[in-house]
Amino acid sequence: MASAHEGHTTRLTLPGQPDSGVGAGELLGGRFRLGQAVGWGGQAVVFEASDTRRGGATVAVKVARRDLPAGERAEAEEVLRWEGRLLRRLRHPALPRLYGAADATTGAWLARDMVPGTPLLALARQSPQDPRQVLAWAAQLCDLLTYLHTRPTPVVCGDIKPANLVLRPDGGVSLIDLGATTTLTRRPPRKPRPRHGTPGYAPPEQLAARSYDERSDVFSLAVTCYELLTGLDPALAPLQFDLARLDRAAPRLAPGLRSALELDLERRCPTAAALRSRLGSPAPAPPLGLSLGVSLTDMRGLNTVMQRHPQLIEPVIADGALEEWLARHPDATLGKLRYDLRDARREAPPRARPLDTLLTAMAPPEGSPLLRVSPAQLDLGDIPLKSWRVWGRPVAMIIHNSALSPLRWELEIPAQPDAELRVIFDGRPQRRAAGVLAGGAKIGLELVAQGVAGPRQGVIMLRSGGHSAAIPWRATARAGLPVGGQYAARLEDLDMLRRDLVPSLEALLSQGSLARWLRATGRRPLASELERAMAQKPDELGRRLLIGRALHTVAPERFPLLRLRGIDQATARPLVAGQFAHLIFEVENLGSYSYVAALTSHCPWVRAATHTNLLSSLGVLRATLQLAPPDSLQGQQPVPLTLSVGGLELPLVIPVSVERQRWWQRLGRLFGG
Repeated sequence: MASAHEGHTTRLTLPGQPDSGVGAGELLGGRFRLGQAVGWGGQAVVFEASDTRRGGATVAVKVARRDLPAGERAEAEEVLRWEGRLLRRLRHPALPRLYGAADATTGAWLARDMVPGTPLLALARQSPQDPRQVLAWAAQLCDLLTYLHTRPTPVVCGDIKPANLVLRPDGGVSLIDLGATTTLTRRPPRKPRPRHGTPGYAPPEQLAARSYDERSDVFSLAVTCYELLTGLDPALAPLQFDLARLDRAAPRLAPGLRSALELDLERRCPTAAALRSRLGSPAPAPPLGLSLGVSLTDMRGLNTVMQRHPQLIEPVIADGALEEWLARHPDATLGKLRYDLRDARREAPPRARPLDTLLTAMAPPEGSPLLRVSPAQLDLGDIPLKSWRVWGRPVAMIIHNSALSPLRWELEIPAQPDAELRVIFDGRPQRRAAGVLAGGAKIGLELVAQGVAGPRQGVIMLRSGGHSAAIPWRATARAGLPVGGQYAARLEDLDMLRRDLVPSLEALLSQGSLARWLRATGRRPLASELERAMAQKPDELGRRLLIGRALHTVAPERFPLLRLRGIDQATARPLVAGQFAHLIFEVENLGSYSYVAALTSHCPWVRAATHTNLLSSLGVLRATLQLAPPDSLQGQQPVPLTLSVGGLELPLVIPVSVERQRWWQRLGRLFGG
């Protein structure tokens, strides 16, 4: 007679073994038959098991513990799921292969290779190891870390230590526990998984739960080598190392390990590839292929390409190939550039060019005295009075980077009570400007000023890191206004034939400076008239008419006094697509001079009926437009025109409404109606 318990699994528990909810004899996932537990930790129990689908091959099955408080149990299961997802997408000889994973009612578990061999911890506890053997192991682990750190999303192990490393019978070393790993993304999750590492092996930034990166793995690997070489347990005195003993045990390896044991993250050996090189076993430097047959092999080549063909670098920045190359290169300077590039990307404006971000990363923070300025002393000439609140004519200055590498620059203008000086940067006057110049590159800047009446002088400070230079400047503030390319004390002093005269005065009118200047030079009625008109917020046409009125007072033979009538009435009725129409408006000359007038259309389906006319004194010009909107046009359409009268050009934009043809209109058009 069968027992009531026949077919049920008998769970065997070793003394002190945590409860994982499963035991020897159970079948997980319909595939993995559990044997005895072979080890456990704070979050999981590891069983030896047989894979029934692979002829009973031995595997290791890791099962989350169930004897933990609810929060810790959920954390343990999440860690196990994380490790399973990670192993599923990683392929490396030093990593176990994943065969299955699940999150069943019995708890989270995964099945992976059972790596045969001896834990490095057992070897470290026996006696100090031969430096040549440790170098061979370290080179393998550096290659593993380089592989992990150069994934599209870099993987940081977070817990490299002898207890997690196994020396296989073939002489290879395997990492058997990835439970503490994390991945780095350009935009980390809001709640990153906290992993504080193992005291004694983890670097300070990781123990303090601060942000850490691939350099923490480099530190932990160096501590592992330190323990193997000296026989000292680093967990007994975390972050304290007997470096003299290390020097005696492995004089050739000690300098490289010292660089990786730096507590200061910025001074630490930056990459696993650089550590391998410093230990005396460098991997070949891989070239980075660019377009046009150009490739990079070292820092010098990178600087040369940045000087001569910077556009070739942008694609490899954007696709991440540059960062991978920096991580694989044995040059520690290039390895550090990888992290500087990340920092520069985080601090860059949202739409910064990738090339500018790289330049910022490459520029040494200590700067250089090799920035040159031309001219060495700035003569700003005549500048306006501060009371007019308008800037003087721009004066050019060039900053040249004569170094081979990129340099940061900063231009700062000290404040002084009798003058205001600004640099035009990002389209507006500023007291400070900063940027980065590639080696051999130049940047042109413009400076503007205003001041209290009289001679003025000061200095501009140019800085590059810890280096600075004073650039003297001088100017004379006096009653006058920069208009276009000239400086005028009165309205009468303006060159009436300059093509930029009207646009320059229009800009000053919009700023309010023109009215202040006119009032200060004795033209109070005209200044008041302009201020009243500007209070109505006129459009561009209205502002141009005001400029014409102001210039008419000193050059009536060239600049007319005009009034436009009938534009609103001309556009009151909608046009019909596919049919001809005419628009007529009037231009009235209010002055005593006659002018040549021309109307030009900038719309392909609008033509001025008469291109050139003579607008007589106190006369009226009837401007006629022929319009033929195409059949496909519909809705509101702007018609841009230019009306030239004497020396005044007026921009006109006439809004018209176009309707689709009705059936009777198409019929009438068909029969010639």
